[in-house]
Amino acid sequence: MDPIVTRNLIRYLTGKGLIDRAGIVDGGMVLTMSRSRNRFVMLKQRNGPAYFIKQAIETEPGTRETIAREAEVYRGAFGDERLRPLRDLLPQFRLHDAEQGILINDLIPDSETLTAVHRKLGTCPVDLAARLGTAPVRLSRDPLRRRRAASCAVPSAIALDSAAPRRGGCQRHAAQSGGIGAPRHIARGARRGCDARRTARRVETRHADPYRHALGKLPARTEGDALADRRLYIIDWELADIGDAAWDVGSMLQSYLAFWIGSMPAGSDPAALFAGATVPLASVQPAIASFWAAYITASDAYRGDAPGFLKRCIGMLAARMMVTAFERSAWSQTTDPIAILLAQTALNILADPDRVAEELLGIVDPAARVLDRAPDRAPHQAIAA
Repeated sequence: MDPIVTRNLIRYLTGKGLIDRAGIVDGGMVLTMSRSRNRFVMLKQRNGPAYFIKQAIETEPGTRETIAREAEVYRGAFGDERLRPLRDLLPQFRLHDAEQGILINDLIPDSETLTAVHRKLGTCPVDLAARLGTAPVRLSRDPLRRRRAASCAVPSAIALDSAAPRRGGCQRHAAQSGGIGAPRHIARGARRGCDARRTARRVETRHADPYRHALGKLPARTEGDALADRRLYIIDWELADIGDAAWDVGSMLQSYLAFWIGSMPAGSDPAALFAGATVPLASVQPAIASFWAAYITASDAYRGDAPGFLKRCIGMLAARMMVTAFERSAWSQTTDPIAILLAQTALNILADPDRVAEELLGIVDPAARVLDRAPDRAPHQAIAA
């Protein structure tokens, strides 16, 4: 196959009618290329549309299949009026070339990832969390429902090792730095959290990784626009699949906690870790509660059993946190102290899940539409044994 992106991209796009020769001649075209799992090209024109182009890399196994899966989401969302609520969360779909392994969407202008927004602000805005809470509900009418079988694939990091993990003795959520040193051990621990995935009552499209893959591309009309004036997007659907909605919700809950844990200094003393966090848990909990309240209020499927669904989400939270720990440590030559904290937190959530909702997440009443108070105890007291 001729690698279109690196050699003949302009000719290819011209042939597909996505750009015209005038845009080439006037010199107002910029291409930026990069790669990770796939090859990416951002094409910007002075007087024409901008595109985000993704192409499979033939030497990377599975990339053609994941691009085809992502294209299926876009094709379904933009081809069925019943899926307009989902379409409103996506960039404009332009083309999928299965033979060349290419997916083309409009490039989202002036965008920031959700991670970048939170890091820049140093906190998690409550109003943004509420908007994020309603987004996963739109997946219940899904473009993947026509798939003949639900794969519900276990994330690859979890599948690395099927051996049962050793029982952790620490009864604090993020208290110790020892015992979880190697990526393989982290992967073993992650499998424990996946047991909850077998209890799914509904089968829906799940994004699979909503936070890390930019649940929240937020294009601004100007640099100073308020968050409320910026549009929310969900992008990067390569890992989308049929599965339990609790995975997406648990992943978002995990991401808020990971933001807090990632701000902690190195060390093993719980009180020192909490006191030294540049992002206090007390500043994250209101966003978590707002996200949850918005989700459960909008969800016809789970509103009637909010406590039961939250319990399942907490199991998914622990599993996704283990995956996050693995991702941080898998390619590192040295021990990542944050990965250790994440892994230990996940293990202790699994050991004592009943305390997590109120003491760690700040969700006082799982069925409440408005949560207006946080737990009374200090963060390090709430998660100590």
